[in-house]
Amino acid sequence: MQGISLRLARPADAAAMTVMQRASWLAAYGEMLGEDVLAQLAVTDHLQIWQRRLAEPGPLPMLICQNEVVIGLLYWQPVQEAMMTARICALYLHPAHWRRGYGKRLWQAVAMQMRRAGCECVRLWLLDGNRIGEGFYQRRGFVFDGQERTLTSLGQPCLQRQMFRLL
Repeated sequence: MQGISLRLARPADAAAMTVMQRASWLAAYGEMLGEDVLAQLAVTDHLQIWQRRLAEPGPLPMLICQNEVVIGLLYWQPVQEAMMTARICALYLHPAHWRRGYGKRLWQAVAMQMRRAGCECVRLWLLDGNRIGEGFYQRRGFVFDGQERTLTSLGQPCLQRQMFRLL
């Protein structure tokens, strides 16, 4: 893993994060949702989402970079539920870097952050049919907890299933 580094995102990273995430979306969800549906989210809107998130207080996304180029990110938020919980909001890796151990390395670094922040468990919503994500999370000890929700994204219903694991 030469030239691989982990660091917290900075405001100047918003554009690179947007480009990387969109490439990951198309590769992971293109067949399920249709590339035309994913393309409807304007790049400028997507960029503004990351710019806003990077300006907010709280944990910053952790980036994994290859030779200083953003190839992945993991963004989470702490939530007080029955126990202090880390909620994964976004975990994306550029598809050119899938299955090389980079996602695992990113997860391990962020799981340590979550524990240091006092979180006892972690939850996430997974788009139903996302076999790549499902396999990744299951190998990290996540299980489905039985909760489901349907969101409407770009005019299309999207079933999501919640996954959980203790830290």
